Order: sequence, then structure tokens, then C-alpha cells
Amino acid sequence: MNSIKEFRLVRNTINRLRLKRISNSNISDKEYLIKYGRMRLHYTMDLDNPKTFNEKINWYKLNYCNDLMRKVVDKIEAKEYIKFKGLDEILIKTIKTYNNVNEISIDELPAKFVVKNTMDSGGVFVCKNKNDICLKDLKQKIKKVSNFINGKQKNREPVYFENKNRIIVEELIETNDNHSPADYKFFCFNGVPKFLFVGTERDTEVKFDFFDIDFNWLNVRQGHKNNKNRPVKPKNYEKMLDICKILSADFPHVRVDLYNIDGEIYFGELTFYHFAGLTPFRPNKWDKIFGDMWDLSNIKE
Repeated sequence: MNSIKEFRLVRNTINRLRLKRISNSNISDKEYLIKYGRMRLHYTMDLDNPKTFNEKINWYKLNYCNDLMRKVVDKIEAKEYIKFKGLDEILIKTIKTYNNVNEISIDELPAKFVVKNTMDSGGVFVCKNKNDICLKDLKQKIKKVSNFINGKQKNREPVYFENKNRIIVEELIETNDNHSPADYKFFCFNGVPKFLFVGTERDTEVKFDFFDIDFNWLNVRQGHKNNKNRPVKPKNYEKMLDICKILSADFPHVRVDLYNIDGEIYFGELTFYHFAGLTPFRPNKWDKIFGDMWDLSNIKE
């Protein structure tokens, strides 16, 4: 094992012990997030006067939450919101919904499909041939509900706390060569999209590339490597921006996730706490640059 891996292993072990200690202590959510953030972001967040993007995400957790936010983080309820906004055409077809994993029956599902927990963010089970999967394995993966619910609580993400998880099975959307499509994640503030990142190569090792809203590539990384083959602006990009404006108008901040396959646009999800506000940007100057795009004054008033 090289020195970098050894250092990371020791650091992660120490952080797990520290997190366990502060989780079991009688401190406020604010103090908890400051301490936890110091482990993850390597700086002390100022949640009284937030300036960076990650500080503002964590301030958002502590100071703003409403029933509509709680509704639309549920993947089933989010589709009703999309319909209410008159955007039925961007919805991926729902095949089945279940209250729990024990209700899942492979026999009633098509050859290809996607299974998701309705309260999870990012976790999916992609089936490209149901004859190749084991129902027990599928259920085991979906059963990891408690893990992500505990994660939301660990990260103090209030929109998830009062919701009940269910299971949703959707049609599998693919590119013409049968790969997972790129997804476009737009950061929107009071109905105005300001920047985005594009997730690619999800079938292998996912890559993230950030862009300004005019689709100029930004030299920044967060969570994943950049793609050596830089994504190009998709067809109907302006239509995607229009959709984002409609779907984000009701919220001080939301990340609107869309897919685009050769100009055909599909809805992914709505996310309020990007990476829980606990993942550093590299270079770290982008934490402040992106933070400057979010004016909290309208919420404070």
C-alpha cells in the first residue's frame, strides 16, 4: 500500500470515529454540521454568514424547508408535480410501484427496466435482461433503504425525514448504442439556472464535467474525474433551460436533473442538497464562485 492510500485509510478511520462521537453527543444540528463539515470539507463552515456554496447548502438545511420540497423529493410524487407544471412529455414511463421489496415480481416486469427507491438520490438498479438477474439479489440491493435514510439523517437533510420510502420501476431509457445516457444537472436559484454538470460513462466509471450556463467547460472537479472526451452541448439545450426555469420557480434553490438522448429530454429528479453540501470542489475557489451565484437574502427576509 502506498503512502497516499495509507494516509486516506487512517484519515477515514479517524473521521468515522469522530462522526460516531459527535452523532452520539447532545449538540445542535448546526454545531453537528460544522463539526462534520470540517471533516469532509477541511475548513470550518460559517453557518451564520455563509458565503461558499457548501456553506449555503448547509444553511439551507437548517433554515428552510416546506411541504412542497418534501413532496417532490419522492420520485412518485415528483411526477405529479411535473404533470402539474404541464411537462408530461418529459416523464419516463412508470411500469409499477410497490410499497416494499417483497411485492416485487419479476414475471410482471418487461425484459428491461430500472428499479429505484422513491426516496433515494442516485441509487438505481438497472436491468438490461431480466433473465440474467436474481430476484434475491435485486431485493437485497433495494433493501438498502435504511442505509440511505440513515445517510440523510446523518447529513441532516430535513426534506426526507417525514416521507415513507416506496419502490418505483421505470422504463429503461438508453442511447442508440444501448448505453446509459448522459445526465445534465442544473443548479437553479429562484427559477434561474446558473451552472450545471454533466454525468457521463455511467456504465463504467462515472465522470463529471462542470459548465457555465452557456455551456462553456469549467476547470473544476467534485467527487469524480473529468471526462477526457469533453461533453458537447446537447440538442435542444435551450429547451432544457426553459424546463429548468419552470421546475425551479417554486424554490430558492433546487438542482434539476434531466436526460437528453439526441434531443429527446427526460426528467430525472429534483435535489435540494447537492452532495449534502459536504463534498469539496477542486480547486476550492469554486466553492466560493458557485456560492456567489446564490443570494440568500430573499430567504432571510
